[in-house]
Amino acid sequence: NLTYFIQPPSKDLPFEISPFTGVFSVNGELDREREDKYILTVVARDNGYEKRLSSSVSVEIQVLDVNDNSPQFFNYNELKQWKSPDADKYEAVKMMPVYKATLEENAPIGTTVARVYANDSDFIGNGNGLILYSLPQRKNQLNLFSIDSKEGVVTTMGRLDYENQDVYNVTIIASDLGSPSLSSTAMLMVTVNDVPDEVELSDKPVFISRY
Repeated sequence: NLTYFIQPPSKDLPFEISPFTGVFSVNGELDREREDKYILTVVARDNGYEKRLSSSVSVEIQVLDVNDNSPQFFNYNELKQWKSPDADKYEAVKMMPVYKATLEENAPIGTTVARVYANDSDFIGNGNGLILYSLPQRKNQLNLFSIDSKEGVVTTMGRLDYENQDVYNVTIIASDLGSPSLSSTAMLMVTVNDVPDEVELSDKPVFISRY
């Protein structure tokens, strides 16, 4: 007849062991981002009348990751109140990270506009902590920008014209590779600087009078 117990006993451990069967059970919250491994010493002791004998073993418990954290943007310029156009009237207003950049009009295609940053505290090894960046396609919006899906670098795909539009609000999504995938949204506000147009050369003939 054996009795099992954890040595030393601790109320902070999210586990308990049945003293009669030696079966472990969870009695607290497990969060891999805070603690990914527990090493416990379990003692098995007999219930002899004259002398009780015991033996101990080290038990290692690995906490597996679940995709419970969405990507979080950082190094942005400000937070702005935002509500999804598809949200109902009862959905709370969210705070959206906003990055800001300035670009000269008619900058060459492929010009770097800005870089966005996000991290995910989930485990990278199973994809839950890996992030890909994307630009959602909008109806009636020219594809003037592209983003490197791994690095978060935004570049131009067309020439920006100040006279046509002087500010572009580019929506950026960071998604992890978990199943199901979790995502977060940020905005890149691109301000276009005006460049004076070249003075047009007159094609009319010039007459010089001498007196």
